[in-house]
Amino acid sequence: MTAEWQQSALDELAGRRFSLYPAIRGIEHNEWTLQRETWSEILIKNDTSGREIWIPRNHLGEISSSDSPVLILGLLRELEFKAGAVAPYRKVVLNMPETPAGRQAPPDVQPPEPPRNEFVKGSDAKTFKLLGIALSIGLTVALIGFVAVVVGFQNPFEYFFRPDTTTTDQRYLSLASTDGYHDIVIKMAAPEREQWITREEDELQFQALWYGSRSYIVILMGGARTGMRYIGTIHDPSRRVLDSAALAGGGDTSSLMRNLPDF
Repeated sequence: MTAEWQQSALDELAGRRFSLYPAIRGIEHNEWTLQRETWSEILIKNDTSGREIWIPRNHLGEISSSDSPVLILGLLRELEFKAGAVAPYRKVVLNMPETPAGRQAPPDVQPPEPPRNEFVKGSDAKTFKLLGIALSIGLTVALIGFVAVVVGFQNPFEYFFRPDTTTTDQRYLSLASTDGYHDIVIKMAAPEREQWITREEDELQFQALWYGSRSYIVILMGGARTGMRYIGTIHDPSRRVLDSAALAGGGDTSSLMRNLPDF
């Protein structure tokens, strides 16, 4: 993004409320106003807490072309607030220790003494049994390490015990960020249950439309309860994100979907 384009985009924020996408970790409310700017960073103020923070310009992305349901200022990377300032958020990744290709018998197991006469067969059987156990352990550890490297997640055991997120249909994939409540009812039929998952006085409103027989929940968001728009779908009951709505200025609502209020 050129400096001229960025300055022109920031001029659009003057005097207007906006939300950051993705939201800054460590700050509960995501509604801001622009206070002032320098050549290298901008100062924004949280409309709920009054907290002011500086954000370097090289973290700024595009501004949404529409403020329905809310004006969005995109961030090029996910940030977190700590020690009074923002910094790029870094996930902690646990590296699995390298495992040797093969294993010999455990060091505390002493090799059996040379068998004598009638005990030869019994000693050989015990030795082969110990070698078989050691080989099985080595192969198991190597398999876990392989899955951790190839699949690339923090806990390899989750790969084998992932929750079932199947649904009876995928009609939610036809929904878009411009769809309101009535558009969703036309495309999906009336929900089996509706629930406001935020208080009426909150700056951002979230509404859940339950389609329990289909195993998913459609989520709407807006600045007021009269202008709600579709932002995504989660699985019921695992609450895993099944779909995130694409934004007009680029990106999607996946960060919002991962940080929904508890309900």
